[in-house]
Amino acid sequence: MSYTEDFEQWKDQIEGVPLSEVKLPNKPIDEYVLSVNTLAIDANEDRDALGGAGMDVNLIDELNPLSSALSYVQAQWMSIFRAREDAIVEWKEQAPGAFKFRDELLHHFSFAYRNREDVSKKVARIREGNSQADMVQDLLEITVLGEKYPDPLSEIKFDLALLPVARTLSHSMSELLAAANGAADDGNETKVLRDKAYTLLFQKESIIREYGRYVFWQDEDRRSRYYR
Repeated sequence: MSYTEDFEQWKDQIEGVPLSEVKLPNKPIDEYVLSVNTLAIDANEDRDALGGAGMDVNLIDELNPLSSALSYVQAQWMSIFRAREDAIVEWKEQAPGAFKFRDELLHHFSFAYRNREDVSKKVARIREGNSQADMVQDLLEITVLGEKYPDPLSEIKFDLALLPVARTLSHSMSELLAAANGAADDGNETKVLRDKAYTLLFQKESIIREYGRYVFWQDEDRRSRYYR
């Protein structure tokens, strides 16, 4: 089976793992999967002995497809995580220029509307916030304000062509900010699914390891294969 097929086979059981039982990985997933696949080989060799002690030997057969499902969802999560990391880098590169452009527009607007108390108050309100989200929203509000009251801007020779530039920049920075923040939360669905897949596999391989250490308690070489 492919990684995708293994995931589809195990998807319902993975999703069914209660959040209260979710265990976070304590080593890189690729290393963990390798150790589980090695366990599957060793446990299969000891299948009769483990089954003779009362262990459900079907657990052995579940290790490889479930570890494959874990690898699949890990790849999905890393794709999202790396996209977020790229977005963070791009935001850091573009944000200073966007903030500078916002400040320059507000400088021009404050002067252009200095004799229009109603509009001047709106400009002052736009100035109030200075967070990343504020900057994105400010660029849009500046555009709307300028398009609604263009005459005072024209009187000071302000280039009205900058208004659609501000709108476009607001949109692009909004998407970039969403990408940078979207996967940061530990509650991200794909990350939670990865953690659930890890938890389910951990539970199953833990049972096998427990039985292995029990069965081969007098054979240190074979017993050692069931340690992590």
